[in-house]
Amino acid sequence: MPCTDVTEIIRVEVDAEDRLKSYRFIKRTCGQGVGTDALLAPEICGQQIEHLVALRPEEFLAEHPVQEPLEEFLPLKHLIAVQSALEVMMGRAECGPEALCAAAEVSYEDGDTILEARIKVDLVTEAIKACGSCRSCGKGRHSKTVIFN
Repeated sequence: MPCTDVTEIIRVEVDAEDRLKSYRFIKRTCGQGVGTDALLAPEICGQQIEHLVALRPEEFLAEHPVQEPLEEFLPLKHLIAVQSALEVMMGRAECGPEALCAAAEVSYEDGDTILEARIKVDLVTEAIKACGSCRSCGKGRHSKTVIFN
């Protein structure tokens, strides 16, 4: 049975050289990954956080294309959640209860900085729609002409 609490939690770990070391993006209630818990790890871990924060969704999709437009939503959701958490860590974004990324805990361990935060799902969805990259709004689609005989 689907859960009615759709709150999501993100954990990002940044190393001493300001590179994303790891991240986990999970559902608060069951701890299951959003899609998978680190869907973009192979693509984004090891990169400088300045680069990741500046990366536009359409640039990411150009570098890492997906087969079907419907498959774009989940990677963009992960990307925007990670970017939001990094912006909070860098002091560039609000992190209060109504923010996209509401910080819960920041810790420092063995040279790594770790942020755990709640991600506001509706604001992530709004950000994806606003960028136009998921094409759910029809942007980027080619109309087809159908002729009936």
